[in-house]
This record gives sequence, C-alpha cells and structure tokens, in this order.
Amino acid sequence: MSNELNTASPPKNTATPVLHTIGLTKQVKSPEGPLVILSDVTLDIPAGQTAAIIGASGAGKSTLLALLAGLDEPTSGEVWLNGVELTALDEDGRAATRARHVGFVFQSFHLIPSLTALENVMLPLELAGNNNARTAAREVLDKVGLAPRAGHYPR
Repeated sequence: MSNELNTASPPKNTATPVLHTIGLTKQVKSPEGPLVILSDVTLDIPAGQTAAIIGASGAGKSTLLALLAGLDEPTSGEVWLNGVELTALDEDGRAATRARHVGFVFQSFHLIPSLTALENVMLPLELAGNNNARTAAREVLDKVGLAPRAGHYPR
C-alpha cells in the first residue's frame, strides 16, 4: 500500500492554507543507524477542506499528525498552522497554539461516562476559560451532525 495524503476538492477560497508544511522530515536514531520516518513532506490544506492520511502500519501517519499539531519537532522543515510557524516556537508556544487551534479524536478516546455528549464537549472549553462554552459546544455538535445526541451519555 502506498503512503498518500488524500484531500477532498478544495473550497473556492484557497488563498491561505490553514495547514502548510515545507520539506517536513523526521528522522530518529535506531540501533542500525538513522531511521527516516518522513522525508520532505510538503502540503497545503485550505480551511474547510477534509484530508485523510492513509498508509500501512508504521508508515509515519501518527508521526506526521504529531508534527502537524506541534506535539513533536521535525528533524528539518517547517509546519505552519493558521499563519503561525509552529517549528519556530518553543514548547510553551506550541502548546498554547495547539490549545487554541488543534483538536484530536483518538482511536481509543475516553469520554467521561457521567457527562452527556454536550457536557463532554463543553468541559475543555470551560477549562480554557470560554464563557460561551455551551453555545460553542452546541455549534460543534451541530457541525458534525451530533446535535440530536447532545443529551445522550457515552456507552
């Protein structure tokens, strides 16, 4: 299986990508010597576009996502998120940018079983000091088609 980045048709306004990389490379040390995980990845993802990262196990998908979110640093190259060069920021700067602009849904996600879907979405917003957490959470649930399940509890 080839490693590829599939993206849906770009929206009409593609002036500034929300996510942009230039020559992104990640290399790690191994007992056999340097191991290249990603090599020279350059991509642009405009706002409103959906992208899928597809590849075999061990192909570097999780590494790419960690680099795109600023959870890890590349060996070389640049990552730009909403016009901010993540690769030029220190750990605190990357964490602050990530907190404002990045969300993850992990394969083994953990929702709080005693909270409704709405409350689970509201919680990180409230912890971040968002005074409109309920409204913002409802908008997000509506955007992903889960508004009818806002009052439901995880199973």
